[in-house]
Amino acid sequence: MKFWQKAFIGILIVFIISINICLYLTSSYSFSLNMKRDSDRTLGEYHFIMNGVLETMDSIYYREPASLTPSAIQNIMRSYAGYYGKQNVFLELKDSKKVLFSNIPPTVTSEIDVGSLTKDSYKTKVLSANGINYLYIVGKLGGPYEDHTLIYVRDLSELYNNHSQLTRYLISVSALVETMLALVLLLLLRKLTKPIRIMQKATHKIAGGVYDERIRMPGKDEFHDLAENFNLMANSIQEKITELDKNAHDKQRLVDNLAHELRTPLTAIYGYAEYLQNTNSSEQNRIKAARYILTETDRMKNLAFKLLDLALVRNNTLDFQPIIPLELLQQVKSVLAIKLEEENVQLDISSSLNQITGDFILLQSLLVNLVDNAVKASPKASSIQLSAYFDTVPILEVKDSGCGMEDEQTALICEPFYRVDKARSRGSGGIGLGLSLCREIAHLHEARLRIRSSPGKGTTVQVIFTTSLQPSENSLMHKDI
Repeated sequence: MKFWQKAFIGILIVFIISINICLYLTSSYSFSLNMKRDSDRTLGEYHFIMNGVLETMDSIYYREPASLTPSAIQNIMRSYAGYYGKQNVFLELKDSKKVLFSNIPPTVTSEIDVGSLTKDSYKTKVLSANGINYLYIVGKLGGPYEDHTLIYVRDLSELYNNHSQLTRYLISVSALVETMLALVLLLLLRKLTKPIRIMQKATHKIAGGVYDERIRMPGKDEFHDLAENFNLMANSIQEKITELDKNAHDKQRLVDNLAHELRTPLTAIYGYAEYLQNTNSSEQNRIKAARYILTETDRMKNLAFKLLDLALVRNNTLDFQPIIPLELLQQVKSVLAIKLEEENVQLDISSSLNQITGDFILLQSLLVNLVDNAVKASPKASSIQLSAYFDTVPILEVKDSGCGMEDEQTALICEPFYRVDKARSRGSGGIGLGLSLCREIAHLHEARLRIRSSPGKGTTVQVIFTTSLQPSENSLMHKDI
């Protein structure tokens, strides 16, 4: 059972019980008031009849005592009984020995205990006979007629019929009100719980893998706040799922590329080793085969070392220390001096930064990889600019005038094992992990790589620190070498 259905049934039951209790109390209170009113009127009539009978009997007795016979008393009572009989009132007068007068129907009992009655006292009681309720009033006449008892019986059928009609009317009103209440409550609960149904559908879609589902909830109530929090949660889930998918894709591509990179040299090594083992060849061919084996082994060693470097960079804690950028650039130039000479490429360095903070060894590895790539892409007798300067934040830059890249290549250049044919052929020894390592090192230094390249015009790679590293220390001192 759904929440709105439970709420509907629960609230409706509470309202029905409350309404019926109120109507029952109203009906009971109305009946009590009417009963009290009839009782007061009946008592007035009873005392009026009693006083009238007593005065008439006294008048006859004092005028002529012998004339107060049972027949005379019956005539007196008959006059009152005839008048009040039209109002469904019955009378009975009796002494200690016998009944002097009675017009009470035989089906209505008149046996009322009068033993405890005294002069001027009376007793009231409601009794039922044949499904009809009667109000009994019993009392002594008093005076010289203390042994005479007057019984007054009133038919209460009208009062009870009115009460029954009122009860039926209240039941009809209750049924109508409860029906209208149920309809209004149903519509109201459906409207109030609509946000819950919306969020239920959204969560169901997200559970089914549709992570772009969002909820738009107008208003400023709790459901609006819940919808906003849900959207934040959905954004976070979508980002995490996207990140996980990307990581899974990257890992799978890494494995695929690694398998491809290892298969070629292993096949070549196995083939040349089998050739050396089974073929009688010249010394020159054996040297050529051994050299190829060594070359492929060296490439596999470089691949293993690059992967190890990536793992170390991702898992190790960096040792940040103050670094003089000019010394860092000079060290990079020193490391690449032999290769620069072999390729006949000039490396020009310049720095206008006084100091930055970072891991010297990692930043050196980053710049060595960038300059090495620039050397591979540059023609003979060209120059490469390696500089450090301040432009809102510190920037390390490597700029060459080599072959350049297309925009599609620039977007993929930092992916593991990706190589641009002109700059990263197997012949030049590239394995496609250098820029991946550079990106990881930059990320650990709260920096990012920005690569701008045009075919035939060269490439510029910038390491942009997204947070300033001692900006007050970064003077505009300029040194060129």
